[in-house]
Amino acid sequence: MTHDRAATASPTPPTVRATLRRPKALSVEVQVYDPYLSDVVAAEMGVKKAPTLDELLVSSPIVCLHAPATPETRHMIGKRELALLRDGAVFINTARSWLTDEDALLTEFKTGRIRGALDVFDAEPLPADHPFRKLDNVIVTPHIASATRNCLHRQGSITVDEIEHFLKGESPKYAVTKRQYSMMA
Repeated sequence: MTHDRAATASPTPPTVRATLRRPKALSVEVQVYDPYLSDVVAAEMGVKKAPTLDELLVSSPIVCLHAPATPETRHMIGKRELALLRDGAVFINTARSWLTDEDALLTEFKTGRIRGALDVFDAEPLPADHPFRKLDNVIVTPHIASATRNCLHRQGSITVDEIEHFLKGESPKYAVTKRQYSMMA
């Protein structure tokens, strides 16, 4: 089997870890750029760390963006970064619109050089006449991935479990530290 690369840029919450398991199940080498990810955790996750975001963008045929909206991630993907993607690359953003320069994305997608899948936009819901909707090389979906019955049930179950841990004087399973909070979406 050919080993392709998939890439992601992010801190690694459970949802991102779940996303990383999918390409690995197909023997795809996963490369990650995350300035907060330790070498130990990367090894535990079975992913290769890219030294820089630029190197990840240049070397990956598929880039999935998974990062929180923080001052340092504002428009982390713009014209310069998109130009680093190889011809035919796929760019996916299901994280936050904040992370990308939407005008630069539109300009690059209009060239047809790369393809994309987006479910986050500067204006949500995406207006019916938005140019993204007219492009054959871009898939647009509404930003409602967590609105499934299973996801909502799981969120509720986790919340109840955490309250039970707290009432028993136990440590919560999904505690959030101040440092983590500053990096969360």
